[in-house]
Amino acid sequence: MNCFRILLYLFNILFIILGIILVAIGIWTAVEKIYVSHVIGDNLFAAASYLIIAVGIFLILICIVGILVLWKDKRKWLITYLCLLILSFVILITAAVLAIVFKGEVESVMVNNMRRSMINGYGKDRDITSAWDQLQSQLHCCAVSETVLSPSPLFNFPYVDGSSPQNLDERAKQDSWAIYKRTEFYKNQLMVGENERKYVPPSCCVYDDKLRGYKNVKTCQYFSLGPPVNYAAGHQNENLHYTGCYEKGKQFVLEQSDILVAIGFVFAFLMVAGMVLTFFVIRSATDDGSKHRRRPNSVVV
Repeated sequence: MNCFRILLYLFNILFIILGIILVAIGIWTAVEKIYVSHVIGDNLFAAASYLIIAVGIFLILICIVGILVLWKDKRKWLITYLCLLILSFVILITAAVLAIVFKGEVESVMVNNMRRSMINGYGKDRDITSAWDQLQSQLHCCAVSETVLSPSPLFNFPYVDGSSPQNLDERAKQDSWAIYKRTEFYKNQLMVGENERKYVPPSCCVYDDKLRGYKNVKTCQYFSLGPPVNYAAGHQNENLHYTGCYEKGKQFVLEQSDILVAIGFVFAFLMVAGMVLTFFVIRSATDDGSKHRRRPNSVVV
């Protein structure tokens, strides 16, 4: 039975390493990518990051307990450890199911949440403004979507300057650059002439890595022959991002949920192996830590 004991030691060491990796991934996501929660207007992304951290810490603690229990080699402690492995299995499966629910939730509410956070918060709320700027800069996108994804009552109201979409081309861009004309960012510029206004923030502009700066911020923010000012002319603004952040943001968020699903099901499957190994080790242990030995029959002289 020694081979089962050695395998169980290796099992616990492996899971401690995996747990540390999970904690590192969770912390990195929570610190570096938490701005996504401000953009999509939902705490589910933050919850997913914290869940990864919690699962990692839980696995580390369980495996440390497993190593100590193996060292003591007592049946009742090993049985307790087996129960903890079963609990871990249930938690991991639950985490995977929650990740699947999170994935469906994101796809159904993300568009409207992004619209609300943009219209109600950009230029007014510092966290939301910073989050949108980070998302647009890092994912090389602008606004919600290049074309209107679905009807919204938010688009039934005029822009903050009192005007309305002038043509079908502009109506088709209500999720794109035109959405900025509904924000505090644009409202704060109403005191200046239209040709002096910035129709999009610098984070919507194309960044040149070689120059380590934006290609042409002025043309990006105001271009009379094309977007973000003129939607009917049809001229391409090479200094402006056309792709919306919904498409790229959704891909990024769904990748996080896929990681959670993989962690849940793969680790749960490995937990079954740990349970089997623990069962065989339990069979070879006693309450006082010694091996089962068959006592020789007494010889009566």
